[in-house]
Amino acid sequence: MLPTSINPALRHPVGRKEAVFMGLAVMAVLATRSHSYLLFHTLVEFFNICVVLTAFSLAWNTRHHLEDGFLRIAGLALGPSAAILLLHTLTYKGLGVFDPDDANLPTQLWVVQRLMQAGALFAATLPMVTRSRNNIPLVVSATAALVMGGLVFLGLFPDCFVDGQGLTPFKIAAESTCMVVVAWAAWRMWQDRSPRPPQVRRLAIALLLCGSVESATFTLYNDVYGALNMAGHVLGLTQSFLLYTAIAWVGLTRPLESLFARQSKLRSQFERDAARAQHDMARFAEILAHHMQEPVRQQHVFTQALIKALPQPVPPEVAQPLEFVINGAMRQRSLLRDALTYLSLSEPIPASAKCAAGDVLAAVLKDLSERVDQSGAQISYGSLPKLAVPADRLKALFRALLDNSLTYARPDLPPRIDIRAENQGSMARVSVSDNGVGIAPELRHKAFGIFERLNHDGNGTGIGLAIAHRVVDSAGGDIWIDDTALGGTTITFTLPLA
Repeated sequence: MLPTSINPALRHPVGRKEAVFMGLAVMAVLATRSHSYLLFHTLVEFFNICVVLTAFSLAWNTRHHLEDGFLRIAGLALGPSAAILLLHTLTYKGLGVFDPDDANLPTQLWVVQRLMQAGALFAATLPMVTRSRNNIPLVVSATAALVMGGLVFLGLFPDCFVDGQGLTPFKIAAESTCMVVVAWAAWRMWQDRSPRPPQVRRLAIALLLCGSVESATFTLYNDVYGALNMAGHVLGLTQSFLLYTAIAWVGLTRPLESLFARQSKLRSQFERDAARAQHDMARFAEILAHHMQEPVRQQHVFTQALIKALPQPVPPEVAQPLEFVINGAMRQRSLLRDALTYLSLSEPIPASAKCAAGDVLAAVLKDLSERVDQSGAQISYGSLPKLAVPADRLKALFRALLDNSLTYARPDLPPRIDIRAENQGSMARVSVSDNGVGIAPELRHKAFGIFERLNHDGNGTGIGLAIAHRVVDSAGGDIWIDDTALGGTTITFTLPLA
């Protein structure tokens, strides 16, 4: 089952844990600079690549329901730039992976990545682009990566860094262009009045400003191992982290929050409907208890009065129909009584409920004493434990089972009923055995259904065993039917011990 509420910390894109994690990660990476700038650069770029690829993966997998066009387009379009960023990392001066091992090749690849990033972020603020649901931004970005990356390795891309001189005019112009384009994108985001959460708007503006300042730092450095170069890489990592955070919040956390809110609303509605249905059921039970039983009582009383008013002896042709009326009234009263008991069992069991099963059984036998004496029944029982069920429910259970044994006794033998109990872990197993007519194995699966009368001799209401099943089931136990050594039926049930 899904939870009905979401962690309040997840209602904001950048929570305290995320900020602390990001801060510790940056500090750990910065600490490596004192040992080796090359190590710092490699770690920060690999971290950046992982964040960008994660953001791309989130954007790709949530693209069909990611409503924020800026995040969808930016996340998809920046995916191919991770490949260029990986090449830039591997070609960085000092790693010796590519030949020649100089600063120009990684700087060229960096400029390619920056141009792709600036173009993607600016395009993500254009309404005509954000309204599209196709994969064209991803295709355009991948094509740009292949074309410009190919120009770099073919030697056709302009130089960006010259040893001994520093940045070339092209590099400075390219970074300045990226700075202006990304700053323009930030202004467009500020002016945009699309129905976007304010948290997401702030994140988008923050990541765009990080990108613009990052480009500014990369127009000023002369040393690829210098402080400005380092600051620019940290800003780039921050920008990628903010993009990832925004996509994760909009694409995953907010939909889950909406789902949980809807689930909570549906659960509340269900609980209200259940309470209303329970109230209606209680009202219906009240009608059964009072309004419907009164006419039956009057039918029984006035029929007996009619018999007494008639000249005695009453002719058989009159006495027999009147006896049928009386028996029908008595049966209807029993039926209404059992139906009322069955309906009353819909209430949940209190957690503090408990009773002594032996005392409850003794009370039931006292209520049935007249019927037991008339039938000549022999009822034996041993020590019974305390059970975690209300006394009135256990009383209804014992009454239903004993009434069933007395009703379906064999005509040639006096009823014999044996009640035994044993503890099995946290449950008590209680069996009620009799020597009655029994229940055929092929019919036992129907015995606990309401109004299921397996014997059509006119006795019973068809609700007794349904009451027994409902009591046991509501308490978390099981009930079933077995054969018995007495020749009739054994009904066994389990209930939790108190």
